[in-house]
Amino acid sequence: MRLLPATVLALLSLPVQAQFWSELANPKVEVVVVHPPGLGLKVERLAFAPSRDLNSRELADALTADLVQSHQVEVVDRAHLDAVLKEQELGASGYVEPATIARLGKLLGPSVLVIVNVNRSEVSRNQSSKEERSTDYKTKQEIVRHKRTSITSLDFSATVQVVDLSTGRVFGAQRLEDAPSLSNSSYDGFPAYPRDSDVRRLAFETAKGKVLHLLLAWSETRKLTFFDDDVFGMAQAHDRLKARDTRGALELALDGLEQSKQDKGQKPKYYPRAEYNVGIIQFALGHYEEALPYLRAALDMQPDASIFQTALKECQEAVTLQEALRRAESRSEPATAPTASSRPAPAMSEPTKASPEARLQKLQALYKKGLLDKREYDAKKAEILKEL
Repeated sequence: MRLLPATVLALLSLPVQAQFWSELANPKVEVVVVHPPGLGLKVERLAFAPSRDLNSRELADALTADLVQSHQVEVVDRAHLDAVLKEQELGASGYVEPATIARLGKLLGPSVLVIVNVNRSEVSRNQSSKEERSTDYKTKQEIVRHKRTSITSLDFSATVQVVDLSTGRVFGAQRLEDAPSLSNSSYDGFPAYPRDSDVRRLAFETAKGKVLHLLLAWSETRKLTFFDDDVFGMAQAHDRLKARDTRGALELALDGLEQSKQDKGQKPKYYPRAEYNVGIIQFALGHYEEALPYLRAALDMQPDASIFQTALKECQEAVTLQEALRRAESRSEPATAPTASSRPAPAMSEPTKASPEARLQKLQALYKKGLLDKREYDAKKAEILKEL
């Protein structure tokens, strides 16, 4: 009777062990999950506010390079922005007043202004020593060594604000804090300290990643189990996946699923796997909503399968993120023009405008300086000419 509890425990643990070995024995398939921008809207055009110090400018420059390379957003050239600020006598201190934002919005058109400030970037250094004891396997003598370490650390803090130039409203703000460190160790005296620039690079890379996630959609790759059993075409479907023929793999998996509905003479474990594999391939193709019914069917057939539970949870999250991305893309950052209901009455809003001739001269001057491209110049010129 004493053996009964252990026997029962072993029987109860068999499904868990089987799932563990299934995860180890079967291959993985990569699926991509796309996250919406942290702002919750799609930014199409932006400018960086003038930096107040070298650290802030370095971070803004690094962000500019990555944003240009992403091809997801248009970045206003720094030289053009500086020229506009100088032309309009708006200043370039790194602190942007509401009046400045309103005037920039009129000059630059629908854009957001990104204000990056590095508030703290302080390097510190310290050393430590640790005694390590071991035994020489030949002489059996105890060996005592002192491991000496030199550490360079950085206390980093920055802030980023994203402002709608058309309204002055702050879309989003984030505080960026980090404390990276690097170390060198030696058993022969204290080694040199790691370079300050290497530690600063770590902090800047982390900060840059957080800001980019705030402004842009981003993706991450996750790995999920795929079953390559020699029934219902699973192995052949996996071969197609290895050959990067995902659509061909889907056709084989769907054929295999149909076979599973006709052939009831196989082991019970294969039937939910046939459903699951179709779902995973749909997931890999980015068809998240199409994948859900197959993943749910697999889990309904085997509710305790952790592999199925994980895949369904991942797919449901992907659907949620996809919906958030669609909402972000449907939300227009800075409106190009106010609606009739929101437009202020002329008598209360603007002072007397300059004459059309004077505005044409000003427009031409901006175009010659390169502050407007040909499309913008022609559009604004056409608007003014309509008034003549």
